Amino acid sequence: MSELIKIEMEPRDKTGKNENGRLRRAGYVPCILYGPEIKENIMGKLKVREVQKILSGRWESMRINVKLPDGSEEMCLIREAQRHPLNDMPLHVDFLHLVRGRKINVNIPVEIIGRDNAPGIKDGGVLEFSHELEVSTLPMSIPDVITVDVSALNVGDAIHVKDLKLPEGVEPLADAEEVIAIIVTSRGVEDAAPEEEAPSAADVEVVAKGKAAKEEESEEK
Repeated sequence: MSELIKIEMEPRDKTGKNENGRLRRAGYVPCILYGPEIKENIMGKLKVREVQKILSGRWESMRINVKLPDGSEEMCLIREAQRHPLNDMPLHVDFLHLVRGRKINVNIPVEIIGRDNAPGIKDGGVLEFSHELEVSTLPMSIPDVITVDVSALNVGDAIHVKDLKLPEGVEPLADAEEVIAIIVTSRGVEDAAPEEEAPSAADVEVVAKGKAAKEEESEEK
């Protein structure tokens, strides 16, 4: 579990498409903070450079200490980060207020280790795996990543949710039999299909005639 990242939310009084566009041109990202104990959603803006630093890491499981416009500080999680589809610039950030002692559902990134040592990979298999896993946990117990060791897998072997060793207090929300990682047979190592017989001269002639007929029909049209 990593230390809390800090970021400052500056006040934002106006909303709307035009206002948000003005903020972005000025180097800010509109944001909002909400949660079960937040009576009224808090609107604000963040410096785009600070947001980019956070979004460059594993922000889905990152606890963030947000300094609010009134000077108070709250522990939060980024619930949603909207980005521009072309340049990936942050457009809007939604913060979820974390309450100590109250569990939260959060998606944790999956980190694969031992890929190069897996017998199944050496035999030409292909690794398929989930990139994240939703869990229920207390805010102070949110893991940075869920590490999955695939170094012992052969082709056809799989690791299921029930096989994971999660930190104490972290409960997976997926079915116990759901596959997290599996090595499957690649097309390159499958039995090669029988070679097709070479076309006869008659076949080639028929194909040629068919093509010529199509060209002729196009010319007539």
